[in-house]
Amino acid sequence: MNEHIRGLVSANDNIAAETSRWEAETRAPFVAANPERRDTFTTQALKWPIKALYTPADLDAVGFDYAADLGFPGEYPYTRSTRPNGHRSQYWTMTQVTGFGKGEAWAKRARYMLDQGLSGLILEYDLATTNGYDSDDPIVEGEVGRAGMALDSLEDLENAFDLPFDKLQYLMSVCNAPQPVNLAMIIAALEKKGVDPSEFVLHIVNGILIEYTCVGRYIYPPEHGLRIATDAIEYIIRNHPNWAPLSIISAQLQPAKANPVQEIAFSLAICCAYIDATLERGFDIDTIAPYLNHFVVNVDMDFFEGICKLRAFRKCWARLMKERYGASRPEALKIRMMTSPTTIALTLQQPLNNIARLGIMATACALGGAGENMTTPLHDEAHSLPAEEAIRVGAAIQHLVAHETGVAETIDPLAGSYYVETLTKQMEDAAFAEMDKIFAMGGATKAIESGYFQRALGREQYERNKDIEEGRRKWVGVNHLVLPEEKREIEIFRLDDSMEEEQIAKLRDLRARRDQGAVDAALEKVRAAARGDDNLVAVCLEAVKVYATHGEICNAMRDVFGVHAPDSQLAGV
Repeated sequence: MNEHIRGLVSANDNIAAETSRWEAETRAPFVAANPERRDTFTTQALKWPIKALYTPADLDAVGFDYAADLGFPGEYPYTRSTRPNGHRSQYWTMTQVTGFGKGEAWAKRARYMLDQGLSGLILEYDLATTNGYDSDDPIVEGEVGRAGMALDSLEDLENAFDLPFDKLQYLMSVCNAPQPVNLAMIIAALEKKGVDPSEFVLHIVNGILIEYTCVGRYIYPPEHGLRIATDAIEYIIRNHPNWAPLSIISAQLQPAKANPVQEIAFSLAICCAYIDATLERGFDIDTIAPYLNHFVVNVDMDFFEGICKLRAFRKCWARLMKERYGASRPEALKIRMMTSPTTIALTLQQPLNNIARLGIMATACALGGAGENMTTPLHDEAHSLPAEEAIRVGAAIQHLVAHETGVAETIDPLAGSYYVETLTKQMEDAAFAEMDKIFAMGGATKAIESGYFQRALGREQYERNKDIEEGRRKWVGVNHLVLPEEKREIEIFRLDDSMEEEQIAKLRDLRARRDQGAVDAALEKVRAAARGDDNLVAVCLEAVKVYATHGEICNAMRDVFGVHAPDSQLAGV
């Protein structure tokens, strides 16, 4: 042992001894006279004990090593940041989610959002679209345009893309189960608008395996869902190399009450399924990892748990790529994150309190490294689709955090905190232990098919809901500081009921004037590709250009793949 190391060990021994002395002589008498607020202090989601004081001895206890566990920004293991200068050179791209009504209504709202200082948009589609149905299908009556934009044909996206693309740096499209159809429509619509794909960053989510785990917007059985996702990944890498063909939405696991360790481990294991499938297409890990390293990560109201989760995510990705796959390029080892305050912290009661919650969570996102993008949900989302006032406030929150708090002025400002480094290290170690368990089952697809993920999330939901019901977790307006006769006077955005009828009329008019023979031929090509190995995006592109509808193309694939019928017994607690 060299003298420097010996000195550190000796110093930590002295600190541990001094901590014990302080505990007995100073703290204990004070606590005897001033009892603590509760018997135990724990993190909210993980329920890990929180000590009264953290010192260098705690870092020693978890095996913390500066070079291996922290390092420098922009260098392996990327705990501090994937960017060498953090956000001192530029802030994160500021985005918001939007989606409702017809394409024309979405375009109007999107232009308004860009005018509020946002530079990125996340396009959500309604339940009819994400589940592969046209708007006039009886099964989706009442859902058209409600939870996102209605997308029936290429014409809808042509109308939606009436945008100032010079202001739009980034667009994410969220349509997992029918992703080849959605991707084909976007490509065709951009061509129609004369937008150069090389100057436009499109990010498709394409994360179908998460849907089987906790969301439920799937169509086909998991093995076919994975094939469809891999077709989209391959098509983008080969044809649009500046686009992003996958995003792992760990932010969908978090509202399902995944704790931070589960969120990291489940989402990384799921990403490995896409990586393995894409490697089978003849790519190498250093080529594909930079395309598959996009993660959307939520932060909840437990400030430090959220910050440490973002730091642990970066390190876990780098370690996984290096140790499991042998990746060596820095671009393959750097995770790219979109961070976001979580919607599940927002309450229907006392909705203006949500503005404070969003500011706190957005600050935690920034302190944890923020990532390439940050999106903020809006304070009225528990009530309705966001109103324009809420959009202004949500955009302002990001600017307040960026310009007024100073949290982005230095890189990883909480690095070196004994508590933060201890919790980050503990999360990393626990996440790898959980991943080892998943890989031993045969990977994420097997964990989904066996119901392992679903049961684990069910148990977390039960325990965390019990914390609120029994008052262990205080939630202002829900079980703390409740206003019995509360009047909620906020602006509510309401969708015009005539919109659904108008969308259906547009769809039927399209069917009446298109070349039905060309449509039928294109749909047969989709079926043939589904039966074989041809990339589905290419044939879907042919179909959308002759105005085959979204539901018709999805049905052509249903004819071959069938539909997923989950075993309800797998989801039990």
